[in-house]
Amino acid sequence: STQSTGAVARHSLCMQAVRPVAARVAVHARWASSLPVIDISGFVNFTTDSGGDAQQETARKWDDAMSTVGFAVIVGHGVKPGSVNDLRDAAVEFFSQDVDAKRAFSLGPYGNPDGGWTAMGAEAVSRSRDHHGSDGGAEATSSPADLVESFVYRAHGSAPAPLQAAAAAYQWEMERVLDALNRLTAASLALPADFFNAHYTPRGENSLRLAWYPPLPLEAGERLRYGEHTDYTGFTILHQDERDVGTLDAGGLQVKMPGGEWLAVQPMAGGLIVNIGDLYEVWTNGRWKSTVHRVANPTTGSAAACSPRLSMPFFTGPKNEAVIEAIPTCVGDGNPAKHAPITAGEHLRNKLSASNV
Repeated sequence: STQSTGAVARHSLCMQAVRPVAARVAVHARWASSLPVIDISGFVNFTTDSGGDAQQETARKWDDAMSTVGFAVIVGHGVKPGSVNDLRDAAVEFFSQDVDAKRAFSLGPYGNPDGGWTAMGAEAVSRSRDHHGSDGGAEATSSPADLVESFVYRAHGSAPAPLQAAAAAYQWEMERVLDALNRLTAASLALPADFFNAHYTPRGENSLRLAWYPPLPLEAGERLRYGEHTDYTGFTILHQDERDVGTLDAGGLQVKMPGGEWLAVQPMAGGLIVNIGDLYEVWTNGRWKSTVHRVANPTTGSAAACSPRLSMPFFTGPKNEAVIEAIPTCVGDGNPAKHAPITAGEHLRNKLSASNV
């Protein structure tokens, strides 16, 4: 059949490509990223009287990173490597099952409140583009569905036991990192340390997504593994696939830089990638912009194209009823609010409605 012929052709291409590149993966994973690298340990181990020059310098670096690139690599976060490895192992085990086994955990469309598995073809993220973004915004497109399937963990949802345990432990770590980022952001914007607490109390709209990119089909055409987009709400805290090699032709995470060029992000051992979503543009009145990024396709037949890719973003956002508007330190005479107030939930629903196929 055509399908089996394509599979044989892909296998042949893959066998030619995998061996010489795979040997270099461990080396690439140790390279430092070209994104700003910021040690947040002073805000992880934080007390109300623990300020000082070091924290002020970290806050200055954070503001600079978010107002120029919108991305940073954070270190000093204290996330245990074992929790990362346990989740990656459980995720690979889950996604390696046949479709029927995964379908048992399908609980609705992507973005539904219970999470669960969604098959490839359910999302076209580029369709969510709007006036937000580091490139000044863009019109939504009729782009095809992305080449990704996913599992969204929710504590009250359904997941296989190994994945449930690993995801719960990892999410606890991410919630702790988010608390530190909220304190750091408050310091960066000359706000009280607890400014963002009310927006996330009693519970923010946070979700752990496991994004699985199967080997690239030969007939990918114009479809990307994940199209150009901005993230929707608050911070995204990402553990990148450590096999990304940081070159444009190898696919992987790519960030649109202020000059319009694409940066292929190289993994940094022990680092987590953080970027801001659209609601920070509203909060900061455009001082910080949600940066456009994508997961590009690797060259057909390359090791990256012939291998699956696993990305683990923790999406954070204020509670649905939180009203998001320009914060006091980001407006003033000659600098009025540029965005109308909006509830976090309304913005998120608009985005999901646009991106779901």
